[in-house]
Amino acid sequence: MPQPLKSPHRKRWKISTILIVSFVIMISLPITLISGYFVKSFNTILLDNATSRAMQTLEQVSYTVDSKLRLMKNTIATIANDREMITAASSVHFSETKQNQLELSRKLESNLHSYFHYTPDVISIMFTFNDQGLDSYKQNITIDEKLMRNQDWYKEVLQNKNKVFIMGVETNSSLFSNDNEFISVAVAPNYSTSFFKVEMIYFVFKAREITELLKTKVSDAGDSFVLNASGSVLASTNEAAMRNGIRDDPHFQQAIQGTSGHYVENIDGQQSFIVYRSSDQGYKYIQIYSYSNMLEQTNAMYKRILILSTAALIVFLLVSYLFVRSIVKPIGSLVNQMASVKAGNLKAKIKESGPVETYILGVTFNEMVSQLKASIQEIEDKETQKRLAEIAALQSQINPHFLLNTLNTIKLMASISNAGNIHKMTEALTKLLSSAFNRGGMYTTVEEEIKLLDYYVQIMKIRYGDQFDIHYDIAPEARSIQILKLLLQPIVENAIIHGLHERESRGWIQVTGATSNNNFQIVIRDNGRGMSPEVLQQLLESKESNIQESFNGIGLKNVHDRLRLNYGSSYGVTIESEQYKGTIVTVVLPILREDGGHAKSINR
Repeated sequence: MPQPLKSPHRKRWKISTILIVSFVIMISLPITLISGYFVKSFNTILLDNATSRAMQTLEQVSYTVDSKLRLMKNTIATIANDREMITAASSVHFSETKQNQLELSRKLESNLHSYFHYTPDVISIMFTFNDQGLDSYKQNITIDEKLMRNQDWYKEVLQNKNKVFIMGVETNSSLFSNDNEFISVAVAPNYSTSFFKVEMIYFVFKAREITELLKTKVSDAGDSFVLNASGSVLASTNEAAMRNGIRDDPHFQQAIQGTSGHYVENIDGQQSFIVYRSSDQGYKYIQIYSYSNMLEQTNAMYKRILILSTAALIVFLLVSYLFVRSIVKPIGSLVNQMASVKAGNLKAKIKESGPVETYILGVTFNEMVSQLKASIQEIEDKETQKRLAEIAALQSQINPHFLLNTLNTIKLMASISNAGNIHKMTEALTKLLSSAFNRGGMYTTVEEEIKLLDYYVQIMKIRYGDQFDIHYDIAPEARSIQILKLLLQPIVENAIIHGLHERESRGWIQVTGATSNNNFQIVIRDNGRGMSPEVLQQLLESKESNIQESFNGIGLKNVHDRLRLNYGSSYGVTIESEQYKGTIVTVVLPILREDGGHAKSINR
């Protein structure tokens, strides 16, 4: 019997007591220190986060613009190295007839268009020659050739063959009107100018696409700039800066000279936050943010988070410490052990701990598991006894009417026939009853069962006349298999009484037995009258056969029930029958061998 719950040796605190002490010691003191540190450091943290986001945004913009400029440079470098393109440009320029010049010019322009199929921003492509000539394709832009040749960048391009130079509006301001915002690209092909005559290829693009890429969706973002290696503005969201540049503006000197970073600058009386970085292509990217807006958002966010964090900290420390240390851990252990009990482990046990409530809960759980284990064992014992009693009752049913009818037949035979039949029938009945009343065990071998079945068949042939034959076909390896006693007799009895008894011609019964798929299968066939589905259903639902005619009162359903009680639901009897054609009864058993006086399965 489980022992009654004893009081704990020491006084255990209640949950309410632990809660009050935890609040005073673990929360009130730390929150004062944390609040002071939080106020001082949070502004710096948020500003660093804003700076990090600004640098990430600038990095994404620089990557996008770099990709665009890289594609532009690669395309132009490919054109400069296209010998056929240079030859075509030279041929057009020095063509002797206008007709030929027009055809070559169209072909050249088509080839140039194929190079720039990905962008509509190409305005004009110009070829300059060493004889002071200039040819223009696509849109014809009026340009002062002499002024262009006197530009410093023009001389630098000629000195660096095959190097692509990208220049912004600031560089081209003297060549184009102030209303136009163009990006120009120049390259000097590395071919002999004395042979091909092409000195330089000059490309003019709209700056709009690059400018659009510089715009961000950040609400407090201001102007953006892209500078080349010399500090000249290639593109900017500020139109004035695109034409005039920012090299002389003191507010941007740190950004122009540095590689990557950020700083705060007062521009036109407004605090501005400037971030800058250099890309892999050698361009400098600069982005201006409104510092006051950044601080305003930061301060507002800081106040909200400070209030929420303080409240959450109090609640979190108050609740989490209490539950984790005093309730969650014991209950978690209880849940795990309950899952173990659910899985069938009745040895599960938890350690009683925690406040008095969880301590009592643990003790109660251990007692419950112990009682459950005892109850299950008691139920299993009762079920075993019940099953054995049902099996014994099924096997002990011997019908006295059968015995009386058989003895009356013996008396009748004694008066009308010689003693041979009487002796044969008496001997068969003696052996059959001897086996039925034998209490030595429930099992017998297949070979012994067939012998007893044959004794029964001899009696039935004498009683009903020799109107049928029976054939046995048992596999040699199956003869030693252990089966329940008197298992086959009710099936053969049913075949004789209900199948062959009223048959006009001679009938037959065939009993076969063999192992299959790790099971032992016995099939009993007859060519009797068969049964309709309704009669078959009635036979399977009835609990006993014809009591007046039966040897032991066990019907087909009883045979099926005996098999399931002894071996489990995977085994039993199946019946197939068709009227006027016969019946097939199949019995499926496990393979059991004799081992130490007990039937033992070999199906491991």
